[in-house]
Amino acid sequence: MAMRQSKLRAVSARPWLLLLCLALAATAGVMQARAQPNSIGFISIDCGFPGTTSYVDDATTLPYAPDAAFTDAGENHNVSSEHVTPELPRIYRDVRSFVDGARNCYTLPSTLAVGLNKYLFRAAFMYGNYDGLNRPPVFDLYIGVNLWKTVNLSSSDPAAPVIAEAIVVVPDDFVQVCLVNTGTGTPFISGLELRPLKNSIYPQVNATQGLVLQSRRNFGPTDMTDIIR
Repeated sequence: MAMRQSKLRAVSARPWLLLLCLALAATAGVMQARAQPNSIGFISIDCGFPGTTSYVDDATTLPYAPDAAFTDAGENHNVSSEHVTPELPRIYRDVRSFVDGARNCYTLPSTLAVGLNKYLFRAAFMYGNYDGLNRPPVFDLYIGVNLWKTVNLSSSDPAAPVIAEAIVVVPDDFVQVCLVNTGTGTPFISGLELRPLKNSIYPQVNATQGLVLQSRRNFGPTDMTDIIR
């Protein structure tokens, strides 16, 4: 069958205790109460989707929730209609942008109650000229106090999604994913996902070191009826 290979790099993390110093306990408590993961521990967020009702994604059959329960900052926008096609996944049809403030965060609950504290984080970005300026931004993305990735959309097609992935250990009952304005455009986000992993996999990931996806390549054929090893 077709094979894919993911290239990841190790990133050192500062002590997660610093996360507690940056987060407001009262705010975090409210966010956790309002935004619980579904029964299998997945958190799937359509950033910028209005209202309070979730929907089921046609391709994955997973429920995606609006992001209002996970952040109280930013504003919702639809991408430009010229970039919307019938094939475009629903998650990319709207964004949440953060005009105000240098650092804006999503607060996500973890699943410590079931003994899982290793996670795959995935963030998705599609500019789609949502602001009508035709100026895709560059900004920084953090998990807690640790730099995850510099998101650079300035050289990409406005309709081309950019995906960031990381695998980290979360020792607390919540974690924050933050977008930081670096003076090169307004940060925005299309989607955010959290997937619990068994603690036995990716043994190189621990409380002080995580993995960040560098690239993913498909070494298989384009015809999926072919078989290769």
